[in-house]
Amino acid sequence: MSFLHPLYLWALLGLTIPIAIHLWSKKDGKTIKIGSIKLLSEEDSKQSSSIAINELLLLFLRISLIILVVLIMAEPQIKRDNINTPITYIIEPSLINNKDISSLIDSLKVESSVRLLQNDFPELSDGTYDRTNYSVPNYWKLARDMQALHTDSIVVFTSGFASGLKGKRPTINKHIEWIVLDQEIPKEQAIDIALKKDSIEILTASSNFQNLSFKKEKISLTASNIKINASKDSITFSQHGKKEQHLLKTETLLKVLLVYDTKLVNESTYIEAGLKTISTYLDRPIEILKTQVSTEIDMPTYTHIVWLSEASFPKHLSRTLIYKPNAFATDIITKGASKDEFYLTRHLDAENIIDDHLTEHLVFWLGLHPGLEEKIKHLDKRVVNKTTIAAIFKDAKTDSKYIQTLSISKWLWILLALLLLIERIAAHIRKQ
Repeated sequence: MSFLHPLYLWALLGLTIPIAIHLWSKKDGKTIKIGSIKLLSEEDSKQSSSIAINELLLLFLRISLIILVVLIMAEPQIKRDNINTPITYIIEPSLINNKDISSLIDSLKVESSVRLLQNDFPELSDGTYDRTNYSVPNYWKLARDMQALHTDSIVVFTSGFASGLKGKRPTINKHIEWIVLDQEIPKEQAIDIALKKDSIEILTASSNFQNLSFKKEKISLTASNIKINASKDSITFSQHGKKEQHLLKTETLLKVLLVYDTKLVNESTYIEAGLKTISTYLDRPIEILKTQVSTEIDMPTYTHIVWLSEASFPKHLSRTLIYKPNAFATDIITKGASKDEFYLTRHLDAENIIDDHLTEHLVFWLGLHPGLEEKIKHLDKRVVNKTTIAAIFKDAKTDSKYIQTLSISKWLWILLALLLLIERIAAHIRKQ
């Protein structure tokens, strides 16, 4: 047996308290002289023996209660040797809805337990898993976590989505066999619909096991296959023979205030040129006010502010880009402390605005399509083969046995409650 918090065992010194009280109560009593003892009977001596036994019982119960409380705080654990399971099957959640895969899962569950490819690898249970809500797992992170599983080998059935490869390829010491199941289900969906002056602009994403592509098309407001509701916040149109209803986004004018110092004239010029390029390429009107004086300007009327000044920046609710050099920053524009605060981390010149993709970062800063990135991740069905997804294997000897620790705290709680009940009953009988 081992203890998770052995320092609490020092509290066993508290056992001296009930023992000391018991010994103190056993001190010699006073001698009282009486005239005659003929009225005393033998039953009185028996009663006094019963009282002594009850006192010892109460002492034992109270000592036991203190010991149990200390043990519960120390959290005792029992160690025992277990043997690794020969093989563990792990299924990616996205495969469970596939009818062909369901029969495979049923056959695997007859032979051994089946786990889900997600954090902590829970056992697959029809009653606990949400079949309609799942995300692409981080394969390489989970491959590292699989090393903690007590099994000799692992077989993973996966969709092999390319979006699940994140970070550095791990080095592991477990035998993992990745089986990428072919699920070529081309998917196409309108992910952004915006109302222009005289047309509707629809951005559609198409994905299959090889490619992820985007298509933007404009449809006239007078087209017969579209219908806009009275409040102009949703649209119904026909696509691939089906009627679909989507939220309709009304594009508002972007007003950008660009405040700069004399030392940062070049930066203001490059950023202004980048914003104008975005306006032309995306067909999105952007109104830019470029000034060296920020006083007497109603800042809350601007949706975006570029602050290229050494003066302190006045706080407000607009989306901001503040010049804040950072030699350790990896990107030319980085996120700040709040969701609407961004930093320009270096001086701009003709080279780094191209090499560091200034215009792309400005698009991200403008926040023209909130939530679009999550929609694209959900639609991305590109897959990789098992060679690409597999981690680097490093041969290392592992023991087929492992020590499992079992906590007995819950049983101690039950025993504590039982002894406390007995102690209270005994104390009530003894009127203590």
